[in-house]
Amino acid sequence: MQAIVGASSPARGASATDGRDALTRDMFALASYLMRKSNVRTFNTIAERDLSFTQIKALCAMDESSEQRCVKELAESMGVSLAAMSRAIDGLYERGFVDRQEDLVDRRMKRVRLTEAGRSMTSSLAEGRLAGIQEFLDSLSDAQAAALACALEAILDDRPEIAELRPAQPARPRRS
Repeated sequence: MQAIVGASSPARGASATDGRDALTRDMFALASYLMRKSNVRTFNTIAERDLSFTQIKALCAMDESSEQRCVKELAESMGVSLAAMSRAIDGLYERGFVDRQEDLVDRRMKRVRLTEAGRSMTSSLAEGRLAGIQEFLDSLSDAQAAALACALEAILDDRPEIAELRPAQPARPRRS
């Protein structure tokens, strides 16, 4: 971990803010690289299924919970119109990615939840991201991987809201 922290530590006479600014830029570079590496697979999966950006956002939002979501609430939470969200949900319903039911209290409202096919779709997106990250990790030396693991462990031990986002299984078996 010292190697990682030391790489972005401020120079003598520089402020701690300068070090945090450098760390912010370094994290941005790493996150951008990882996203670019995984975007090809992710975008291919989306294109193969002919899904819109709004449909992808809806799938990912519904994947956060197994509970039914109100279409209107989904639209508001994602900053899209109710009409746009309704069209997106219609397409997802036709593909078997969501179940849709009338609200028991207000029949004008529709409630939706992911089906197994919908969860499989979001898993496919995650697998593409994991594969890109795995490629990056495979390119690191053992010392770099160990330093990164140490830094991540310290962060994840302190931040359960991040740790809970860990996938259940690795993208593929680890190399030895």
